[in-house]
Amino acid sequence: MNFKKDLLLIDLETTGLDAGKHEIIQIAAILLDKKTLKEKEVFSSFVKAGAWHRRNKESMAINKIAFGQVKDAPDIKTVLYQFNKLFNPKNVILSYYGGPLDMDFLRAAYHHTGLKWQFDYHYFNLWGVFYSFLGARNRLTNKKKFAGFSLEDLMKKFNIISKNRHDALEDCRIEAEILRKIMKSL
Repeated sequence: MNFKKDLLLIDLETTGLDAGKHEIIQIAAILLDKKTLKEKEVFSSFVKAGAWHRRNKESMAINKIAFGQVKDAPDIKTVLYQFNKLFNPKNVILSYYGGPLDMDFLRAAYHHTGLKWQFDYHYFNLWGVFYSFLGARNRLTNKKKFAGFSLEDLMKKFNIISKNRHDALEDCRIEAEILRKIMKSL
């Protein structure tokens, strides 16, 4: 395998699903080497919640982040500054798992804080790779999920165990490990 640029795999935890109303409360990222997909750099930070009262109870039940974890965390501008300092946006391809929700929230945070978005407009969505892999092997069998699989299904298939699912950094590591295993099998 040989990507043109390193992959910057990101995951966010938010107070809900509406980027105009809810907030990022955790950002994590792993920089994956373009040739080996091994971790080169890691970033994870909670983010101070400015509108905790707007949180969505269903989202919070999934991510299990409590107010105590974010009340003294740095604000979003500080976190994004640290994020930019660690990862050069011009040398990476932003990568994520699932729909564009994380990208919507991240772009909105850059816009809201006045920081310049310097990432390429191309993104690498791992979901498409995972879906294609399972579809080619007739493994889209989860009848409860519209797509026919969940991340938990992939974790089970590849014997990946996690005690901290929905922690943004843990999810990045799970997704990176699945990507490595799929790419190795191709």
